[in-house]
Amino acid sequence: MKGLVPLLVAMVLVASCVTSGNAPAAPSTARASIDAYLAQLENDDSFSGVVLVAKDFVPFASKATGYADRAHGEPNATITPFNIAAITKVFTAVAIGQLVDQGKVSLDDPLTKYLPKYPKPLGDQITVGMLVGQTAGTGDYSNDPGYISVRDSFESVSELLAAVNTSVAPGTVPGKTFMFSNIGYLLLGAVIEKASGRDYYDYMDNEVFAKAGIAAGFLHNTEDELKNRGFAIGYKPDGSKNWSSLPVRGTPGGSAYATAPDLLSFHKALASGALVKPEILKSLVLLPSAAGQTSAGLTSGVFAGDDIGASAVFGMTPTGYTVIVLANVGGVAQPVADRILRLIATGT
Repeated sequence: MKGLVPLLVAMVLVASCVTSGNAPAAPSTARASIDAYLAQLENDDSFSGVVLVAKDFVPFASKATGYADRAHGEPNATITPFNIAAITKVFTAVAIGQLVDQGKVSLDDPLTKYLPKYPKPLGDQITVGMLVGQTAGTGDYSNDPGYISVRDSFESVSELLAAVNTSVAPGTVPGKTFMFSNIGYLLLGAVIEKASGRDYYDYMDNEVFAKAGIAAGFLHNTEDELKNRGFAIGYKPDGSKNWSSLPVRGTPGGSAYATAPDLLSFHKALASGALVKPEILKSLVLLPSAAGQTSAGLTSGVFAGDDIGASAVFGMTPTGYTVIVLANVGGVAQPVADRILRLIATGT
């Protein structure tokens, strides 16, 4: 399972292509160039997914291509739910921000305040903010035997947490180095449960997804859910389905589902303060900043997730552009999003 990764070139472009809160919509040359590019994308057999580009939350370009279910000839559509891989971490970070807003959590709190059984002294050194920023030193559980043993059956964060090794990598000093960490976000899921007094999935459904207008969320990877919700099946390079590598449902660190309109609605909810106050959003730093830049937290940025049979990009510029690319094959969303961001920046 690959992680939430920064598109550093794209982030530089986002920072430079818009410099004022009153910047105009994309120039007509850029819009025409984006339309032309999306027309070309329709003929690119390597891409299977959806693209949506908006300014001030009004879409001005979109494209759906490829198949959500190849065996049954079901095409991808703008409203198809896609596995968004590690972009799920953005949802979990927003839940933490809400609890900070409510005074139930501080980013400076030690992990042991919420999980007192986590081994000390490292548990006292790791803070909630480090877990959000993936600098705590915890790693990935994808190949953990405990995770594999419960991957197809777990129903709660606590069940998953009990199965995996949550320790800090040997020789790692918490807070010093960025390292992709699903385990860190699994621990954040437990923090959310302890601070809110609610099940993680219940909290996310009612306090984040419902309030942000997200219709998908943590769908189960089952045939019944597929039949009812029509989500895009992920495909490996050899054309086989990716189901054998997916958890039974998404986790705090990955594999939630969203449609392109879901993520546009989510961006609008973030920008309006409907989910978290702007000053708190700025403090939710998930990724290291590009050289010479200060992180905007979750007020803007370009976030990418990539996994077997899934790739996704969710871009929010400082002046209201939204770039969403969702795909049910791996490794293809990032270059598409980067090209669109360049077109917004330069018009050509």
